[in-house]
Amino acid sequence: MKCPHCKSKLSFSSIKKSLRRPQPCNECEEGYLLTLSMSRMLLLILPVAFSLVMIRPISLHWGIPPSIFTALIVVLYGLSCLTLVKRSIR
Repeated sequence: MKCPHCKSKLSFSSIKKSLRRPQPCNECEEGYLLTLSMSRMLLLILPVAFSLVMIRPISLHWGIPPSIFTALIVVLYGLSCLTLVKRSIR
């Protein structure tokens, strides 16, 4: 992910810390915070629900437990809803 201010690449550890409180960017020293994008979540809910319904017959045909595909789709859905927002550091 990139800084919302200067577009420089951010490390995974600093992004992980920004879940709890705003963190400064290493390049521009401006603050950012990792949040869930509700608009992206609502936009993606129908395709995810459709893929969850359609993956069950396919996985049963292949002989793979559907729970594996369900877990993968839900994790990818959650990760795709994360976004960085600009926040001041106190």
